[in-house]
Amino acid sequence: MAEAVMYLLVGLVLLCFALFVLNAIYIRTPYYQNQIRAIKKFQDGVPDNLDIMNTGSNHAFFSIDWSIVGINGFSLASGPQTISWDYRLVKKYVSKINRGGVLLIVISPLHLGLLEYPNDSSNSRYYFFMKKNEIPNYTLWKKIKYTYLPLLESWRNIIHCFYHRGTLMTDRTASLKYAEEQMDQRIEGWKKQFALNDLQHQKSLAHLQVNIKRAGQVLSDIVFYARINDIHPIILIPPFSAVFNKKISDEFLQAIIYTPVKSIVKQVPVLDYIRDERFQDYRLYQNGDFMNAEGRKVFMPVLWHDIQSCIGKKVL
Repeated sequence: MAEAVMYLLVGLVLLCFALFVLNAIYIRTPYYQNQIRAIKKFQDGVPDNLDIMNTGSNHAFFSIDWSIVGINGFSLASGPQTISWDYRLVKKYVSKINRGGVLLIVISPLHLGLLEYPNDSSNSRYYFFMKKNEIPNYTLWKKIKYTYLPLLESWRNIIHCFYHRGTLMTDRTASLKYAEEQMDQRIEGWKKQFALNDLQHQKSLAHLQVNIKRAGQVLSDIVFYARINDIHPIILIPPFSAVFNKKISDEFLQAIIYTPVKSIVKQVPVLDYIRDERFQDYRLYQNGDFMNAEGRKVFMPVLWHDIQSCIGKKVL
């Protein structure tokens, strides 16, 4: 019996050793590094005395860079992000914005289509910089798994240690063919995620009306929260290339963005660039909707000029 126990203990020690070795390999893979690179800015610490802060999902992450216009700003975007997480992050970091500053609320297509991701692993990056009372359905095990032993998040991660390790994401300029392919994939992904028949007809969104109404209320709450903190709320609808715009109809955009925004949020400036002729060139994007470095250089001066016009003064 004692010998069996000894073998068991040795086996457990070897298993734990193998786990930590594989985890050390995994967290160094480009596949994993791509997942956490966007949250380093939170781990480094959100600066104080900000003139402007923006919310948003991937479209905000790739289109907004305040350093281009020399403004003390910060982007809360770090990847796919629901409007509920926008609100949580605003509440956590609103004190970093100077009174009289600006909160730019970024609403992209289907951003109002859901409040929470059904898969809790989609929230994994928030465990790196949010407190446990700020994360819905927080558990200590999730904290350990997501931040210390990410290998355990999926058995597939063991494969990524040795195969399909990924390549570090870099800024790129899309070819027209690549942009078309990426936008077709994006639309198919949205259709599957939101159970849509198409991105052309309002009736395709009928089953999402409850979600849209609830998300609209969260948007209204964000606006109210900004105002009670003496911060100017502005809504931004980010730019998309012509490659994407030809695949989504005005009727669909009206139902998923414009009607909810106009009916719920009153007297809030809206900066809408989704079909703006200045940003239709696919070469301003990495695919067809995520801007690249060249796109940001073109977009940011326009955005900052329009923000100043909205509030009637310079934010300095």
